[in-house]
Amino acid sequence: MLTPQTASEDGSIAFPISGRYSVELDDTLHVLWSTWRDFGKPCFSPELLQDMRYGISTIMDGTFPAADSLRYFVMRSRWTNVFTLGADLGYFQEMILSNDRAALMAYARQSADMMYALHCGFGKGVASIALVQGRCVGGGFETAVACDYIFAERHSEFSFPEIQLGIFPGMGALPILAKRLSRSDYEEVCHSGKTFSAEAMKAKGIVDFVVESGDGERAVVDFVKKRHGAFRSHQAMAAIRKEFSQLSLSDFHAGLECWVDVVMSLDRRRLALLSLAAQKQAGA
Repeated sequence: MLTPQTASEDGSIAFPISGRYSVELDDTLHVLWSTWRDFGKPCFSPELLQDMRYGISTIMDGTFPAADSLRYFVMRSRWTNVFTLGADLGYFQEMILSNDRAALMAYARQSADMMYALHCGFGKGVASIALVQGRCVGGGFETAVACDYIFAERHSEFSFPEIQLGIFPGMGALPILAKRLSRSDYEEVCHSGKTFSAEAMKAKGIVDFVVESGDGERAVVDFVKKRHGAFRSHQAMAAIRKEFSQLSLSDFHAGLECWVDVVMSLDRRRLALLSLAAQKQAGA
């Protein structure tokens, strides 16, 4: 069970999981702030994924102290001007060179499981919110798409650049986007490798709220407060909508075998590009 620390000045209660990841509970508004700390590479390292898996599991199995009263789960980052740069490209490179397909599949499955947990509200009707305050790339973009709402500060950028490495977004975002985007928008967002502004993503119906830079947390709190009194009705309406659009865990796993096959079979030129991208990611 997670052990709380002393309440902070704003009244939230911190539950540190590691130097990489922590969660803070606002017990008044029933919001759990999930925070990637400014530690290491700004991406989903295997260690960070493991930290998140543990934190999420305590919500789903009810061992988190406030699991049954949670209403919102907000994902945010303390990396400067970065939400997350997605998957750990250095780890990909290591797994390819060591021909460790099983380890890469375990990484992919863990990522897809995390996305499904966000998508299904942890099986408890919890609304998930991605608070994007900078670059939202690759697997980070997939994670945001899995949430119920995306709040983006105006300077934020979104992209799936992995297609330039010969890789595709394989952890579950594609079926979500296929339901939400027109064919032409799906092609542009998922196939082109282009970078899109927060406003462009709002125009396509992916981002829900664009706020001024620095106002992200306040905007999320205002949103929660506005719905606080009628939360159960909002929750019921969201459940009805999800009943007709929600994906299953098998939907999130559907592309994993193909994704691992693609990554493990990258040619020499693509591996060189992956190596350069991994170095850039590590120095971000």
